[in-house]
Amino acid sequence: MGGKDGARFGARLFALNLRLAELDQETHRTRVQVLHLEARVEAARLAHLLGDTAPEDLAALRPELERSRDALERQESLLASVRKNQAEARVEYALHRIRERRIARSRSEPEDPAP
Repeated sequence: MGGKDGARFGARLFALNLRLAELDQETHRTRVQVLHLEARVEAARLAHLLGDTAPEDLAALRPELERSRDALERQESLLASVRKNQAEARVEYALHRIRERRIARSRSEPEDPAP
């Protein structure tokens, strides 16, 4: 258990942090897309109720909205999984650092002479 393990734990945590940031941005974009599609569906539905021609074909918008909602659900599930892995990696890294400090401290302390 030396510097190699610490570097490995640190690299894993860093990679998970990067992946989490990517997923968070992707999820945010998908959330915005879902909100935009919901607004377009509602506008098309209201236009149809008022007898105006809908600016978009409502039948085409609904499947696109459902695909986006499904994608958002998958992304949120993956995000939760990565967050869980990140929390576990943080604990592993912290425990490893504590062990390293204890080892270093025990090496630097003079041994008690036997009486």
